[in-house]
Amino acid sequence: MAEPETLDSPNSERLEAVLAGLTTDQVRFVVARQYCQTDKEAAQETGIAAATAYSWPNKDDVNEAVRLMAYDGLVVAQHIRRRAVAKAMAVKVRGLDSDDEKVRQSAATEIIEWEMGKAHQFQEISGPAGGQVEVHIDLDKLTDAELAALADIAERIGGD
Repeated sequence: MAEPETLDSPNSERLEAVLAGLTTDQVRFVVARQYCQTDKEAAQETGIAAATAYSWPNKDDVNEAVRLMAYDGLVVAQHIRRRAVAKAMAVKVRGLDSDDEKVRQSAATEIIEWEMGKAHQFQEISGPAGGQVEVHIDLDKLTDAELAALADIAERIGGD
């Protein structure tokens, strides 16, 4: 049995190189060809004329991508994602100019958080109606180490 392909394999590197030379429609065709029985069916699935798919000037590269993708679909998925990142970012940045204040705020927050990280968010635990949390401990069931830890905590917070 053959070794499974990895992202570092020569086939993955070759697939990435071949995909870089294909158009977006050709990449879509390569993806569709993985689950379609024929080139014609894959062309129809992607809205490309079958005659176009049969006559691409770089048809050998398209066929090689189809063959290599059978071994490594993950490379194609990552390639498609990378191609879409610029478009997705353009959509997010256009949100900054929206007429809707909520859209502008949301876009601004996301972009800032991507670049700077999220602001520190404090979390507070409180009891009913915002009151204190009451903790009841059966001291008779605790070990000496647990009692010592509780005494240390109580001393630090000034409790009894």
